[in-house]
Amino acid sequence: MLNATLCVRIESLTEREISHQNHFLGGRYENLYVVPDAVPEMRVILDLATAQAAHVLNRPKKDLRMGWWFNIMQSGDVTYPHTHDEDDELLSGVYYIVVPPHSGKLVLTKGAKRVEVEPRTGSFVFFKPDVLHEVTRNESDRPRISIGFNVRPAQP
Repeated sequence: MLNATLCVRIESLTEREISHQNHFLGGRYENLYVVPDAVPEMRVILDLATAQAAHVLNRPKKDLRMGWWFNIMQSGDVTYPHTHDEDDELLSGVYYIVVPPHSGKLVLTKGAKRVEVEPRTGSFVFFKPDVLHEVTRNESDRPRISIGFNVRPAQP
């Protein structure tokens, strides 16, 4: 039910609710950021992600902050290889809201090790920020919608 509500809300975002977009690659912006509280339903997902990150990092939840964005992959879209280790990131991840069949795999590469993850609606995947990752082509006829995030130390 939450994912369906999120999907409807994301599809109805207005221009005023979108704070900015970035990473214009392959003819699309990969990341869509919204103004604070534009999607209140996100609180549940972010709370779960922060709690899991606190567990993985062995840090109190209050000592972490979460930066996040939407990623909407239309049919034919790919996400090019990149990392998230530009700043003080401690952990990166993704939550899948809508995953049509054949809408692309998450590929994680660290040195010679390569892992392909088949995304599932309602699931999280966490990884270290310095892991090179990409998403293969969306071969479905529907968009795949996910939330990307980075976990950082809370600011004093």
